[in-house]
Amino acid sequence: MRRLGSVQRKMPCVFVTEVKEEPSTKREHQPFKVLATETLSHKALDADIHNAIPTEKVDGTCCYVTNYKGQPYLWARLDRKPNKLAEKRFKNFLHSKQNSKEFFWNVEEDFKPVPECWIPAKEIEQINGNPMPDENGHIPGWVPVEKNSKQHCWHSSVVDYESEIALVLRHHPDDPGLLEISAVPLSDLLEQTLELIGTNINGNPYGPSPPSWFMLADPRYLYEFKTSYYQHESEQI
Repeated sequence: MRRLGSVQRKMPCVFVTEVKEEPSTKREHQPFKVLATETLSHKALDADIHNAIPTEKVDGTCCYVTNYKGQPYLWARLDRKPNKLAEKRFKNFLHSKQNSKEFFWNVEEDFKPVPECWIPAKEIEQINGNPMPDENGHIPGWVPVEKNSKQHCWHSSVVDYESEIALVLRHHPDDPGLLEISAVPLSDLLEQTLELIGTNINGNPYGPSPPSWFMLADPRYLYEFKTSYYQHESEQI
């Protein structure tokens, strides 16, 4: 059974989308918009959307916990992106709106190199053993967060590999109505994805102002955390 909180891909729109002949407000030089209609997509219906519980889109950065070097490790998101020539070719295809035709990628030549330790995200399509890009032209994946990493300094601040623990926001074991920040064994988080939130992550929409703080969180708890913080301000959650 797949564990809760194991999200490896970008979530698709639950509605059928349509192209509108207006300049995009998100992408410069794109002469059209892609908008959601009021019709549910077949993927949403197949996923039993009518019995789903809608949640807030989390403004942190996604992380993954899996084994590396023989022990549980925190992994940071790293999407493999096309090189300049392939990106230009892909954008020309999108701008032409030839949606009836399929865009063909050469995975071995069209994409920028990634570290040897990079792994593709689970559940993405593979052809002849090569992970294929999504509809945005990216190949979602992960790289391990090394101890004292400068590139992933915020990530590394929430884990201790010697003790094999991580700082995690979760419900209090004795009172489900309360949240606590606690040290959790990384082994308890294996194969889960969590959101890294904190002072320097996407404008820190979830809580206290400086001094700096960072932690991992299951997205299901973040609305409660933000609501609780702003209700109690400086009180302990």
